[in-house]
Amino acid sequence: MSIIYLVRKKVFPKAGEKMTQWFAVQRKIQKKSGVTNRELARRLSQYTSFKEGEVQGILIELVKVIENTLQDGHSVTIDGLGTFQTAITSNGFDRPEQVTPREVCLSRVYFKADRKLVEFVRRAKFIRYPLSRYFPASMLGKEVIEEEEENFPEE
Repeated sequence: MSIIYLVRKKVFPKAGEKMTQWFAVQRKIQKKSGVTNRELARRLSQYTSFKEGEVQGILIELVKVIENTLQDGHSVTIDGLGTFQTAITSNGFDRPEQVTPREVCLSRVYFKADRKLVEFVRRAKFIRYPLSRYFPASMLGKEVIEEEEENFPEE
């Protein structure tokens, strides 16, 4: 598998001057619903003896169990995947008794990926999306354009 990236210019101040550098950025923001439950179930069913519908049901129930467990004040760790946790907050008060339950709220639910998962994804190869598809030809060398035409036929 490979992760496709773009190259973007970033300008930032340095010692009173504007400095410009080029950086790799994601080709597109990953969709919130990139791979759906249905697709996950289909893929999982290929590796197990469970049918796709059974896996879909398990995924739906897994979400409910994670929700309830977090709501009970516990974190949820799925070995090899990571940990779901909550963070709470409140406004500041002068006296401790003023910090009542109605003043407390959830600030976020977050996910910390398992180290093994991070290391696995870190080994992904990267492919630069052809510069000629989003930069004017005047900014690119002839060699770059020729190489991209050979390696990346039109979509």
